Amino acid sequence: MNDNFDQKLDALFAAARTSTPDTARAEFAFETRLAARLRAENSGSIFAWAWRLCPFFAALALAVGWWSHSTQRTEAVSPLVSETAPANDDQLLVAYMTGDHR
Repeated sequence: MNDNFDQKLDALFAAARTSTPDTARAEFAFETRLAARLRAENSGSIFAWAWRLCPFFAALALAVGWWSHSTQRTEAVSPLVSETAPANDDQLLVAYMTGDHR
């Protein structure tokens, strides 16, 4: 009985080896269909949205860095300007109250 099954199985394998199925229909526009399916699967993910918004966040980070750098520069210059400006009554009063006599 085992020999009969083995013969049938060998006959099926031999038939499968000799016949070549027609795959032209499956091959037609395979790349286009694959790209469309991948696009459909990735369109709704949060990573796709993050990747699309990445240039906006990079520009925002650069703008904040530039603004922070420009404000630090004006704060560093402002004490020099107040030191060289002629003293008025308000400045004298603040200097007297804080003990900052120069």
